[in-house]
Amino acid sequence: MDVSSLIYAPKKEETLQRLILILTIFMAPPGLANVWNQLDGVYAVTSSSVINQAEHLPDNSHYRFTLRGDSAKDLYLAMPATPSIDSCTGATAKNIQQMQCLFFNNKKYYECHFSIDIARQKIEYGVPC
Repeated sequence: MDVSSLIYAPKKEETLQRLILILTIFMAPPGLANVWNQLDGVYAVTSSSVINQAEHLPDNSHYRFTLRGDSAKDLYLAMPATPSIDSCTGATAKNIQQMQCLFFNNKKYYECHFSIDIARQKIEYGVPC
């Protein structure tokens, strides 16, 4: 009896399958930690200005968002900015460049405003004061 035939040596395909399985197991927990939630709010496709739209500008260059409720609260809490009082609303505001989230203390309510310049893929202001 040949002893070498009793020793199991996995084939390359089996080794690769095991490696993929091990990598999948170890990489799954970070992916599972990200929870996707439904957005609460409204949006509009507009020109670059929502107040004085110039006739020569396209009326579909910006995608504007107003997030509310938990959607806004999650973004507000995630923003690494120092809160300040917003001069337009009196709410507590966090701003990162032109993105703004508000916390209305008296109503315990969150709201965020920003837009995306579609062609340039740049975040800009959402609503004017």
